[in-house]
Amino acid sequence: VASSYQYHAESMGVRFATSTEVTGLRFNEGRVVGVETNRGAVSCSYLINAAGAHAYHLASLAGLELPVFPVRHEYFVSVPMPELSPTMPCFRIPEWTLYGRVRDGGLLLGGWEPQAMGLNPRDFTLTDAVPPVDPDWEVLNGFARALAELFPGAGTVQKDWVGRGWPTFTPDGRFLIGETARVPGFVMACGCNAHGISGSGGIGRLLVESLFNSNPSAYLQSLSPNRFLNQTIDWSAAQSASRHVYETYYGV
Repeated sequence: VASSYQYHAESMGVRFATSTEVTGLRFNEGRVVGVETNRGAVSCSYLINAAGAHAYHLASLAGLELPVFPVRHEYFVSVPMPELSPTMPCFRIPEWTLYGRVRDGGLLLGGWEPQAMGLNPRDFTLTDAVPPVDPDWEVLNGFARALAELFPGAGTVQKDWVGRGWPTFTPDGRFLIGETARVPGFVMACGCNAHGISGSGGIGRLLVESLFNSNPSAYLQSLSPNRFLNQTIDWSAAQSASRHVYETYYGV
């Protein structure tokens, strides 16, 4: 998905600077007007913070403290299985907090852990690498054993690849989308509660609405980062609430 976005964006003149470190922001009368990097400065009318597990740190450069918490998530892809057809639909099993689909002839299977593992972004910095996620085989094999009650082959299938990372969650389970009132030009697009890829098209549309529609929808207004800017944040409680959003992803 990301590669497809890049291809079409480049065809419209967008330029990407990978392996580039953000080192600071530039301001003019309180408004963000540029980004400083280890390869030079870049001027901008808007800065969109879609920095994932580093979103908190990038916001901190603008003097904003926003509760964006990385929470671990994992899934695996099995070797090809002859029982599977590429035409099979994606599935979700809320009772077992599982989801999956066919990928490259194998089974992609993931789930939501009842006791989530998360990070406090204040424990590392923008210049630090995000702590690595080692495959948790107890968790991954647990997903497979649960699915085996419906699909016996899942219990013993060889796992070929593990997807893992730190999607970011918010205490109230809502995205952070839009420009911040405190720092004009600084725009949030993070805290997507593991919907970053699946909701990316909609997130882009909401970003456009937030910046250029003088009468945004009530839904978009509910996602504004401003909701966290005028309150004192209890970081322990906020992190616990963010993990709870993950843990009850399929909760009714």
